Order: sequence, then structure tokens, then C-alpha cells
Amino acid sequence: MKVKTTVELKFDHAYTGWKALTFNDSDQNEVCITMTDDQYLSLTETLNSKADRIRKDRAEEAAEAARAEAAKLEKENEDG
Repeated sequence: MKVKTTVELKFDHAYTGWKALTFNDSDQNEVCITMTDDQYLSLTETLNSKADRIRKDRAEEAAEAARAEAAKLEKENEDG
């Protein structure tokens, strides 16, 4: 039988030392994860991929908002 533990924190800050990654929430609850160098590299790839997707989504949302604003101004100019 495998025992699974789930810990939920609301992220406040993180710290990485030589061998561990530590996450804290605003109540100073802490989760410390021991990691190897290869695991840090794997985590970097995962985080970069996630950050790239977030940036792409935000850029698409900003472009859509800009298009909507331009269309609104164009309609106002036509009606005006």
C-alpha cells in the first residue's frame, strides 16, 4: 500500500539552498524538498514551459483587447 500526502500552501516565497527547495506561505508554513542538480534542471524546464505559456496567453489576451478597443474607436468615429 502506498501512502500519499497532499500539502496545500498559498505561495508566498521560495528559497533554494544547496540541496533543497523550500516553499513558505504567508503564515510561515514550510515545505522543504530535497533535490538533486538534475532535478533542479528538470524543474527549470517545467517552470520555463509554464511561464512561456502564461506569457503567450497574456499576449493573446492583450492583442484581443487592443483589437476590441480599436474596433470600438472605429465605430465611434463612423457614428460620430
